[in-house]
Amino acid sequence: MKLQTALTLGALATSANAIGQRIPIPGMGGGPPKRPGGRPTEMENWKWTNHFAPENKPKITKKYYTTCNNERTFHAEEFILDDLSVKPPHGILGYREGLKKVFSKLEYPGSWEGIDPHGYDRNLLMMAYDQVPLAVREWIEDQQRVTGDEEKDKGKQPGLFAVFDRADDEGKVRPTDTVSVAPTPSPIPRQDREGKDDKRVVIFAPGALYETLPLWVAEGAGCDLEMLDITKYSPTPRDGHIIAYPIRHTRSKRMIGWREMEFTIRADLLALKDGEKDDEQIDAPPAKTEKKEEKKEEKKEAPKEEKKEEKKEETPKEEKKEEAPKEEKKTEEKDEL
Repeated sequence: MKLQTALTLGALATSANAIGQRIPIPGMGGGPPKRPGGRPTEMENWKWTNHFAPENKPKITKKYYTTCNNERTFHAEEFILDDLSVKPPHGILGYREGLKKVFSKLEYPGSWEGIDPHGYDRNLLMMAYDQVPLAVREWIEDQQRVTGDEEKDKGKQPGLFAVFDRADDEGKVRPTDTVSVAPTPSPIPRQDREGKDDKRVVIFAPGALYETLPLWVAEGAGCDLEMLDITKYSPTPRDGHIIAYPIRHTRSKRMIGWREMEFTIRADLLALKDGEKDDEQIDAPPAKTEKKEEKKEEKKEAPKEEKKEEKKEETPKEEKKEEAPKEEKKTEEKDEL
């Protein structure tokens, strides 16, 4: 299901009871009946692995050194699709129409650990834009600069992060109001960001984070240039490449009306130990084994050819009288067929 469809369904499901009201808290003043949650499933083609997990870490430390690493914790607000029809601070009503436009052609990127909660339980994170590392902001803005040229736009993902001018903090947002996406037509000089980025927010699914993890922790890592080179970021461990993962995250405490949560990202720059090889290099030799097999086949075929030659040599020695009946037998067999 595309995220736009889910956004629409979430809005319709909650608009009757939630528009213009504080979100009801079960057990504290009643509220609408509980609606069924989604059925979580694993995302198809999910390529990210937590290489820092206890069961995976020994595989890394056996073959690689960590030449540089860093981890940072970030604060965000967590919402679910039910909150699309709820005013701030418990909902994101002001961004509903804008989100539909941004996510119109995007499949839901997933939640944490490659899980899709489905239905109204699909979650979105919102952060103050100026609290997002500058390298990530520049990456987001570059993704938005699509030209329409397939070659130039190849690999760009403009719908992963939606940047908006901040809605009214006092909750004075009418259902028809739409907060416009902040335009980023060209690279923005750092000095021009002052007084602008602090008035913006960015909304995204947790799964969108995984595409840019090293950029979140590059600053102060001690190997900033390597971490900022997103081409060195790899889902699988490789020499001179980076592995990264959100190693911890909390959940918002919806039962008491809190939307705040935090997540921690770690990234490591790897180098092979002496005598070790990347898995891809170990898998490379199959071509040699094929040649060996071909040679074996040649050796096996060679004696067959010799036998044929021996038969050819033997046939002239046979008398012509003996050959005649053989031919007659062949013709009889052909007639029978």
